[in-house]
Amino acid sequence: MIQLHEAPSVYEHVIHYDEEKQIQVRVVVNTFRGTEYIHIRKYYMDFNEEWKPTPDGVAMPLDFNNSRELFRALIEILSLAEAKEIIEEHFEDLIKSIYLPD
Repeated sequence: MIQLHEAPSVYEHVIHYDEEKQIQVRVVVNTFRGTEYIHIRKYYMDFNEEWKPTPDGVAMPLDFNNSRELFRALIEILSLAEAKEIIEEHFEDLIKSIYLPD
C-alpha cells in the first residue's frame, strides 16, 4: 500500500542539499486519496542512484489557510533576517564595543 510521502508529485523544489550525506530537503506537492498535500521532506540517494522520499518530514493539506500561514511565516523569517543584516551592517562597531570589549 502506498504511503502519503510516496505518492507521485506534481511539484518539487530542492531547498537544501547535503552533498556529503547525499540528503536533500524538498518542498513537494502531491495528491493522496483525493487531497492535495504540501510536504517539506528529506530525500536520500538509494543504491540505484535515485532520490527516494523518507518518512521524515511534514505534510499538510494544501489549502488556502495553510498556504497563507506558511507564506506568512516565511515572510516574517525573511524580514527578521533582513533586519538583522541591516543592524549588523550599520551598528557593527557599537555591537562589538558592547559585546566584545577590549
